[in-house]
Amino acid sequence: MLPTILAIAFMTSGCSHDRPGSPSPLATSSALSTSQTANSKGIFGDLRACGLLEPVTTAKGFAKPTEEDYESDNGCQAQKSEYGVISAYLVDEAGIDELSVGRGAKVSTQVAGRDAVEIPGSGGSYTCMVGVAVGPQARLTVGTTLVKGSNEEACVSSREVAEQLASKLPQGS
Repeated sequence: MLPTILAIAFMTSGCSHDRPGSPSPLATSSALSTSQTANSKGIFGDLRACGLLEPVTTAKGFAKPTEEDYESDNGCQAQKSEYGVISAYLVDEAGIDELSVGRGAKVSTQVAGRDAVEIPGSGGSYTCMVGVAVGPQARLTVGTTLVKGSNEEACVSSREVAEQLASKLPQGS
């Protein structure tokens, strides 16, 4: 129960629900190209956060991930007793610059050759969020909330998972 409470506190404190941008009509041509079809689904197409997260966390002894929607409608979290919670979100309407720092401070970094930010303590003690750019208006966010430990240990976990997931992401424009 504690990991779930910590995960909820972490995710809601470090995330912005603002979705900047302006609406635009979809193409109406019946001859849409494959890339246009993928764009109508967003930059991530059919990728699902749980599909990416499950092989990584299951190999580490976590329970099967469950879908979450704190940061986007394409999120997932996995829990491990006595360890904590790891979550992943595919956000196709906000880049890493739009990540809220919560209680932490944003530090620029690189993950798998992509621009990224790390936010130690984003949800308070024992937490860290890593945002990985997938284009200027899309990102992968990986968060860790530990049952005990430090923000630095949570960042090691978030970075490790982000590195593994980043290679499976599309190249942004």
